[in-house]
Amino acid sequence: MSTPPPPPGEPLKPIVLPAGTTSGGALPPTRAATRSQRLLWGVAATAVVLMLANVAGLFQFPNNAPIELIYALGISVDLIAIAVVSVIGALLSRRGYPLRSRSVIVIVALVFTGIVTVFWAIAGGVWSIVQLAQGSGRYMDATGGLFFFGALWVLAVIFASHGYRRGGEPRNNLFAIIVLAVVGALATFAVFSSVIYGMGLTN
Repeated sequence: MSTPPPPPGEPLKPIVLPAGTTSGGALPPTRAATRSQRLLWGVAATAVVLMLANVAGLFQFPNNAPIELIYALGISVDLIAIAVVSVIGALLSRRGYPLRSRSVIVIVALVFTGIVTVFWAIAGGVWSIVQLAQGSGRYMDATGGLFFFGALWVLAVIFASHGYRRGGEPRNNLFAIIVLAVVGALATFAVFSSVIYGMGLTN
């Protein structure tokens, strides 16, 4: 006796998934926001160059200028701190862990930069530029604000460079660049003042 044929099976229907998804859910982003390793290396290198220039000027200071010497040493220590933290951040960022497209520490850095800039101007920073344009100047006026608020501008640089996001929100990155540009200009002017003071061109 012959066996009856099996019943016909149901036709297979292809499953159509929405674009950008898999059976497990949404596809991961093709370019997640991460820290910028290049920026961190750049900040570290800039801090080292400024520190070396500042120390070069410091060695030429007159022997009867202990306060100026302390100011220059303090700014050198600040620059070393920025370089060390930036190098650590650059090494850690090699892993490329995905991060949020913006960071609140950039806003904190912006606030710190505003405080330091205002105090630097009030403590004689603007007046030192005016004096320098007139052929004179005073080292302590040019650097006093950065010396007394060293912790704030160091943290501003660290927060901005670590809060910058490669592939992140443009406004977040703009604020970070503004912080680095402003603080960088103040630090560069302080180092320049150290060099010309060591050369005997200012008081």
